Amino acid sequence: MESWQLANAAFFAGNVLAVRSIPRLDASQNTMPLNYLTPAPYAFAIWGVIYLLEFCFSLWQLCQCPRRLGAESRRVTMLKRMSPFWCMANACQISWCFSFRSQFDSPGLLWISAVFLSGIAISLGLAHYEVISARRAKGSGYKSLDLQSAFFVYVPITLHFGWTTAASLVNWNGWMARCSVDLQWSAWPQTVFLYISLALAGLLGTGLSLRRKSELYAFTVAWAVFAVANRSRTSTQLCDAYPGGEDAVLFLSNVEWALGAWLVKAGLVAGFLRIRDRAQPALQKGGVQYVAQEPSDDIKN
Repeated sequence: MESWQLANAAFFAGNVLAVRSIPRLDASQNTMPLNYLTPAPYAFAIWGVIYLLEFCFSLWQLCQCPRRLGAESRRVTMLKRMSPFWCMANACQISWCFSFRSQFDSPGLLWISAVFLSGIAISLGLAHYEVISARRAKGSGYKSLDLQSAFFVYVPITLHFGWTTAASLVNWNGWMARCSVDLQWSAWPQTVFLYISLALAGLLGTGLSLRRKSELYAFTVAWAVFAVANRSRTSTQLCDAYPGGEDAVLFLSNVEWALGAWLVKAGLVAGFLRIRDRAQPALQKGGVQYVAQEPSDDIKN
């Protein structure tokens, strides 16, 4: 067992311990100001799926013996390259738990938790890049991940990356809401920041999913956006506080629903591009040619 494997498991264990033991602001929504970019409560059920899959990943990667698979195995290479970013993401999660507490609930300090949550997304984005890069064979050919790597690595990393992309924007909007209340700003800076955040969610969700041909990333961001749209449409508190009242909130929710639908479409296109690239090496000017492939890591096992 290599040191990077132990580090992966240790950092995840620290993450779980911090999440379970440190009281945070999100445990009591009543103490927080109205955040215009808040998902409906059901959306947070994705955390259970993410942590269950990441627990499986942490155990699975401990079983990947470089000596048995080969030090140059595509699976081992992928795990070693993503390991520093995985550890960074868990370290940022621990730091977020410490900084997202009542002691930091002020305009001068709440931004710290938003920085750490953004750090989670950035670190997972780098880990996700290494996983996606493993699809590339030597040269320029395309190779699918083996089934074990797809389930234990790609799925949890992508879900967590997509969700924290949206969650970091929610955290930044929470800081903006705290500034608006404590510094007695008008509602307009918070409204403008909301639309900027929606634009960023759309750009990141679309751009990264298409560039990396990762439909699950777009679908995960869409899940968060749809949940925000649902909450916007049903929140009487938002209708009372939002500039323009009920009509403006209805327009906002329609924009959010449209953005979610756009992200789903981007995900479908990314999936099509991935399938096309997978089939392309076997196609030669309208004819089908057999292409020999190296045995997968599953077969080696």
